Amino acid sequence: MRRLGVTACLIACIALIVCIATISPAQTVKSRAEFEVASVKPLDIQEKGQNLSFVGNGDKPFQIAGNRVAIRGTLKSLIMAAYDVWTYQVSGEPEWADSVIYTVTAKTEGETAPTQDQARPMLQALLADRFQLKLHHEGREMPVYHLVAAKKNIGLKQAGPNETFSWKLSQAEGNMLRSKATKEPIGDFVKLVGVSADRPVLNKLDLKGDIDYDILIYTQDAKNNDDLNRAILDAVKDQLGLKLEPARDSVDVLVVDTAEKASEN
Repeated sequence: MRRLGVTACLIACIALIVCIATISPAQTVKSRAEFEVASVKPLDIQEKGQNLSFVGNGDKPFQIAGNRVAIRGTLKSLIMAAYDVWTYQVSGEPEWADSVIYTVTAKTEGETAPTQDQARPMLQALLADRFQLKLHHEGREMPVYHLVAAKKNIGLKQAGPNETFSWKLSQAEGNMLRSKATKEPIGDFVKLVGVSADRPVLNKLDLKGDIDYDILIYTQDAKNNDDLNRAILDAVKDQLGLKLEPARDSVDVLVVDTAEKASEN
């Protein structure tokens, strides 16, 4: 039973770290960055420190079906989804903002389905209206890792112009999981490597644009999340020729100035 739990946890962890969800080509939607209709309902449960917007969604926080959009999470996780930032980039929120869970269901104007990126400013507008959210950007120096090349010939390849995004996680021989991706944005890959690290990861690689890679992750000795994170980072280091260098650097942080609980509506 323990092995099954670790495998399931690894798949969820890998999906966050090495899988960037497909974003469909931009489609025409109404120019106003607001939902036409939206409902915000607090749930009768609390979860301290849970980023429910992202769990199991492979970096797709919004559930989109036609012009219907839904998202669930604490105010902090909703801010993260709306502004495409991570937990360490949100500061100053009230205590309840990281415990009270809300479900947001909305409809956009017209019949065309919005993309994930098009839904973000709509959620920003909703947070300002329903939660009276006001915030500002602030650069803060903090401990980070710089992701750099450890070898001259690293195992990341520039994606070809005619490739399309794909990602597959599969079982391989010898207690291995194989993670293979094509046309993944390098910036997203670097950001998500930070999920397995104990501090933010900043891109210091020369590669730009989209990348391809193919790695094997050894799982036999993984008994907990820390073991899984080490196995993933070992694969990034040994097979992609990358390393994490401890450093201090400026990170963009969203500082919450005001926020109020949204009543059910």
